[in-house]
Amino acid sequence: MKLSIIIVNYQSKEHLLYCLASINRFLYRNDKLKNNFEIILVNNDKQSLNDIPEYPFLNPKIIEVGKNVGFGTGANLGAIMAQGEYLLFLNPDTLFSDNSLNQALNYLKKHSQVGALGLSIINKTRHQPENWSCGKKTTWGSILFRNTINKPWNKKTPQKVEWSSGAGLIVRKKAFRQVKGFAKEFFMYFEDQDLCLRLAKENYQIIHYPQAKILHLNGKSWRNKQEQKKYYRQSQLIFFKKHNSKVGYYILKAIYSILPNPKP
Repeated sequence: MKLSIIIVNYQSKEHLLYCLASINRFLYRNDKLKNNFEIILVNNDKQSLNDIPEYPFLNPKIIEVGKNVGFGTGANLGAIMAQGEYLLFLNPDTLFSDNSLNQALNYLKKHSQVGALGLSIINKTRHQPENWSCGKKTTWGSILFRNTINKPWNKKTPQKVEWSSGAGLIVRKKAFRQVKGFAKEFFMYFEDQDLCLRLAKENYQIIHYPQAKILHLNGKSWRNKQEQKKYYRQSQLIFFKKHNSKVGYYILKAIYSILPNPKP
């Protein structure tokens, strides 16, 4: 088995069906991948996925968690079951629009030092690469300057980066297991960046690969934007405490203590 596609679903069943349709069109009908990939659906939603009527021939493996355990923990559950050499973590609100995934897998085959490869995430509305979908580690400098000096997401050739978004991220299973997967302390957000930084500490390269693209509908799992903001702040604080200076962490914590708490 070459590739395991791991999709963590939460309140995105409708969009998941579109995602599966794109997998059917561009992967299942692809001679190079047709019999060489699997789909693992990790369902963090209370609404079961066992009644999915479309595309039964894709034969997805479904893990019914029964509650929202967060992206990282859900993805780890999928990775335990995965048989592929490569793990593709994919958001349910994404779509394949071509066969460019083949190029990404060929690149990984030729570059054994690459531990994670980020796909180019194209905003479906703007038809442009999503801003800040990869780049350098989040610090006060990157926050203040919005990571705009280099803009690696706009590059036309493969770029070494410090992290790339988990909305479309291929990780070598060997490397993923070496660093013990996504860190459990992150419920949502920054778990992808944390994973990439830990892979880099094991001397793996992180590559943003613009030749392979997916379309992103952007945040369809979150109907409650205040709840989304709450988890973002929590994870950002955890990330700063783990990967930045104590001064930076305490400044961020002080700012969030002044700002009004997001209402549920």
